[in-house]
Amino acid sequence: MNLQEKTWLVPDIECEGCVRSIHHALDDVDGVRQVEVDMLAKTVRVVYDADRTSSETLRDLIEQAGFSPQA
Repeated sequence: MNLQEKTWLVPDIECEGCVRSIHHALDDVDGVRQVEVDMLAKTVRVVYDADRTSSETLRDLIEQAGFSPQA
């Protein structure tokens, strides 16, 4: 297992619905161990197994959920 951590600024997180949408997009991804969405700080932090998924894939999934993650 190769655990990594990545945090994105996601300025368009505005409500609990946004938080749920991001969790829904990431929670069931193979290799994702933890997802933390902070509505006030507008950040998404993911702990994941880099042998099973990549930060690029996770970023793409956040984008597909309708958000604009920034490095």
